[in-house]
Amino acid sequence: MNIINVGYHSTNYYALETNNGKLLVDCGWPGTFLQFAAELKRKGLALNEIKYILATHFHPDHAGLVQELKNLGTKLILMESQAGFIQPLNKFNKTRNVPFTEILEYDNTILKFEESRKFLASLGIDGEIISTPGHSDDSVTLILDEGFAFTGDLPPRFLVMEEDRVTKGGWDKIYQHPITRIFPAHGS
Repeated sequence: MNIINVGYHSTNYYALETNNGKLLVDCGWPGTFLQFAAELKRKGLALNEIKYILATHFHPDHAGLVQELKNLGTKLILMESQAGFIQPLNKFNKTRNVPFTEILEYDNTILKFEESRKFLASLGIDGEIISTPGHSDDSVTLILDEGFAFTGDLPPRFLVMEEDRVTKGGWDKIYQHPITRIFPAHGS
């Protein structure tokens, strides 16, 4: 799997190869579209190659450019547990003094978790998307069968207190798979 980190401003965004373009895991801060486009170009990618976006959760640094990309024809993969989190992000971004294009709630690819493997297979990706609350209630992790996990802002397992059963449970679900490499949203 060819994975390209197109991140900036201390946040990693990953472009994964599909059978007809790229799947982008997370997609940038509001008001940084030109910087995002420049980073893609620097990495040898074109905006029109991005066919799908998966936001690991709906916080500004992970979903801030969703609608700009949707306006270019990219489809948002919206997991069933994430549907109620778009409007709070829109409301939050309206209170900030940065350019933000409100995320529209139609024209998304809405998936149930049990449908994710079949959907990803249609893109040529062997894996699944699982619910991993802990950082936020809408957090999800993309797991590739080759052992890669894209965890967003889920705190590293070694930092999770034993009494934090929600986050610990997310990691337990991740490690039900033979994971060999973690791709976090922040850090290396």
